[in-house]
Amino acid sequence: MDHKKTIRLLLTLLLLPMLNGCGQDDTTVETTPRYQVVDGVTYELSESNNYYAVVAWDGDHTAVVLADDILGIFVTRIDDAVFKNDADLVSIILPAHLETIGEEAFHGCTALAEIIFPESLSSIEQLAFGRCTSLLTLVIPKNLSAIGNFAFAHCTGLTAVDLSITKATIGANAFDDCTSLADITFSQNVRFIGQNAFVGTPWYNALPDGYNYLGDYFLEYRGAIAPDTEITLDPDTSYIGFDAFRDQDNLVSIVIPDSVVRIYGYAFYGCDNLETVIFPTELVEIGIEAFKLCRKLTSADLAATKLNKLGSGSFSGCAALVTVTLSPFLDVISSFTFNGCGSLTAIHFPKRLKGISDSAFENCVLLKDISFEDESLMLAIGTKAFRNCAALDDIVLPTKLTDIGIYAFSGCTGMTSIVLPATLKTIGHQAFYRCSSLVRIVIPSSVTLIEEDAFVDCDALSIYCQALWLPVSWDDLWNSDNRPVTWNYKGAS
Repeated sequence: MDHKKTIRLLLTLLLLPMLNGCGQDDTTVETTPRYQVVDGVTYELSESNNYYAVVAWDGDHTAVVLADDILGIFVTRIDDAVFKNDADLVSIILPAHLETIGEEAFHGCTALAEIIFPESLSSIEQLAFGRCTSLLTLVIPKNLSAIGNFAFAHCTGLTAVDLSITKATIGANAFDDCTSLADITFSQNVRFIGQNAFVGTPWYNALPDGYNYLGDYFLEYRGAIAPDTEITLDPDTSYIGFDAFRDQDNLVSIVIPDSVVRIYGYAFYGCDNLETVIFPTELVEIGIEAFKLCRKLTSADLAATKLNKLGSGSFSGCAALVTVTLSPFLDVISSFTFNGCGSLTAIHFPKRLKGISDSAFENCVLLKDISFEDESLMLAIGTKAFRNCAALDDIVLPTKLTDIGIYAFSGCTGMTSIVLPATLKTIGHQAFYRCSSLVRIVIPSSVTLIEEDAFVDCDALSIYCQALWLPVSWDDLWNSDNRPVTWNYKGAS
């Protein structure tokens, strides 16, 4: 038993007499003590008083039977790291109504040979059973919804896993380095398999060259694609997995059926010669860096899709990308999405879009025209969102915008004018740094904060403020270059 666990248990036991009298009312004090110790296991009543959690263990036994309930209240959770590194724990019987096994709950329990999960279990959190090297087989219950990242990583004795009745999402590296795991039975309803979920297992190593499917989930293409081969996925495919075609330099074109709803992270990362992609109409998600460094991709027409999630860096580094048409269902453009798309010239933002995240269009050096749909819901432009977009010209920002992030338009040396809305609240640090062609800007009276150096190196700029005088909430160095300022301005923007 490690020192941290011992200290935690001692503190818990010392507090028991005090905490048992801290219920919400007299009835709670009498019937539902906050803490209860049974056979060396400490249980804690939730703040909502509707379940108990396993929170500590004295480590004195090799076999543990956890209580199904305490005074009629079900035990539904095992807290983080409760049994962590207990090398003497051989067996455990879980509560019949258990719902959650917390992070690292059994991590490093190297003698634990068997675990039977109750049907009630819904979540196994990250690293929960990592390095349980004596575990041999697992049957995942049908109600499980999530297996966390690294949940069973380095379980080197594990030989078989039955996932056949569950729809659980499988986290990144969930079974990483399970060097004996050769037998995995999958459900036909696989929805999500995280990156490197099965790397280092005999099952994964034995995948054949070519197309590898798990039901309607396309896991990956194994081996090298032959030059000039057109890839056509099964017409019933619903998901394209992490790294599915990563670094397939010979991939020039692919037919993605309309049935595909999600393209997960890195799926086409580094496909240098991929020139065209027809995006499926049912698509709702493109994952992190899914098309990053597809240097010959010239267009991304997402208008006919149902896309509402566009992952971080999903098209970053697509140097030949000239045109992008966004989905009308898109809520946010994530960070770095189009970063470094040096050929992109114009972008129109749909009404529903509420935010442009950090560095989303940074270094799009030919981006000249940006426009917003009427009645745009846009609220925020993030840090470095358009940094170094040197070709940006006149801009009229949407009428609901409240925040312009730090460095948002820094280095936009071609920008001559920008219209700020009457809803704007904040202008971040160096937001317009080195906008050397900007000659005029009107600051609406709604602005409550301008951070330091907001207009530094804007050598041609004159500033017109609708406020009567300098607001006390603006940074003292908001106009550090002492550009000319007109207060109580009542003219047009």
